[in-house]
Amino acid sequence: MAPSRSGWVRARAEQQAYFIAGATSAIGGALLAVPGGVLIQDDLGRTLGAVGVSGDTSDNDESAAVDGIEAADLVPRID
Repeated sequence: MAPSRSGWVRARAEQQAYFIAGATSAIGGALLAVPGGVLIQDDLGRTLGAVGVSGDTSDNDESAAVDGIEAADLVPRID
């Protein structure tokens, strides 16, 4: 598994709250910026969807999401 990006999400939300507020507004308020979500890609790098997990630490939530994506023979995207 690649390194966790949970810290990046947390830092971005804290340091640039205006970015999160703008993105949330642009999509009609349907954004909740918390770590634990992982994009799903195909073999060509196209985004197919996402998996979100909540209930433990952000790093553990992200790890569970990656494990589930990989168990389904899909490709998690972690930058």
